[in-house]
Amino acid sequence: MNILFVVPRMNIGGAESYVYNLAKDLQKRGGNQVFLISGGGILQDKLQALGVKTFWFPVRLATGLKFEFFSKILAKYIVSTAKKYAIDVIHANSFAAGRICALAKRNLNIPVVYSAHGYLRDRGCEVLMKCDKILCVSKATYEDSVSMGFAPEKMQVVYSGMDTKKFSPDKNVRAKLRKQLNIDDDQLVFIIVSRIKNLIHKGHGVLLNMLERFARKRNWKLLIIGKGRGLAELKSKIKEKGLSDKVLCLGHRDDVNLLYNAADISVLPSRNETFGLVLTEAQSCGLPVIATEVGGTRETMLNGETGFLVPYDDNREENIYNKLAFLDDNRDVLQKMGKAARKFVISNFDQQAHTEDILKIYEELLSKHKYPNN
Repeated sequence: MNILFVVPRMNIGGAESYVYNLAKDLQKRGGNQVFLISGGGILQDKLQALGVKTFWFPVRLATGLKFEFFSKILAKYIVSTAKKYAIDVIHANSFAAGRICALAKRNLNIPVVYSAHGYLRDRGCEVLMKCDKILCVSKATYEDSVSMGFAPEKMQVVYSGMDTKKFSPDKNVRAKLRKQLNIDDDQLVFIIVSRIKNLIHKGHGVLLNMLERFARKRNWKLLIIGKGRGLAELKSKIKEKGLSDKVLCLGHRDDVNLLYNAADISVLPSRNETFGLVLTEAQSCGLPVIATEVGGTRETMLNGETGFLVPYDDNREENIYNKLAFLDDNRDVLQKMGKAARKFVISNFDQQAHTEDILKIYEELLSKHKYPNN
């Protein structure tokens, strides 16, 4: 089967990791040739090295006011690529890619699948209904989309998968990293992995305020992984609040799977999450998680068993502190939750099982209708 993925870029991010994991697994299986159109990035280079045929194209131009101008050009490129390489299925990821592929479908007799990594509320989302199937990364996304008028029969919940072998606990890696990062053996380390758009979006500001207000005397360290427009402001706030001894910014890293081992707990106090892939990554590495109860986060963990959910309200700074303090003071519970977290992820979010589910969807679409590639 020839499968074409379309995504705006292939750097750090939930949608990008989703495409990378799925494309990699599909390419490794016999009988599939994977193609990728994107604006480039580290993950695209990695896929190319695995045999995925990659094409650079500015998919992100199909957003906002620029959509009408660039959409026809972008759609024409996808049509020509699909015909040239006898593509069987197109799998679009992100709003921009979904809109282009929906338009391209007018001139193609092949199924188009769209993975909704965000809520379908943007202007112009109605064009996505031209896709043959819309995959929602969580029940929260599905329910919100149906409430916005999307046809339930075209939608399906398929949780994101992940490589549980790559993301796994490693005591040797833990000891090595903590030594490199100058972290004491008994120091509680919690980690946040995300793009830093601003201090509100993923809750970086909440964590800084929590440390400033409640945790001055605690032997804690916060590891921040990621980059973005808000990084400069974040570093300024760390210095302003006198938290340089408690916060370590490591920027964008390609070894996130290893860095989780340096931590004890993963935190994600986001304003909203459609799924929260980093929560499953952390749990796969044996870390309990603490997250705000928003969107799909409640579907990625077992509250009270693999971590804690806290309400997204004015008390979230104190509530997060209380959960961290509880686990710090009860290391046996922390260890127990970490083991339960890994078992939970292996049972529910394994990449191999996810790939099988996606292949069944592709095959079902192809079998229901005859799509003679023209």
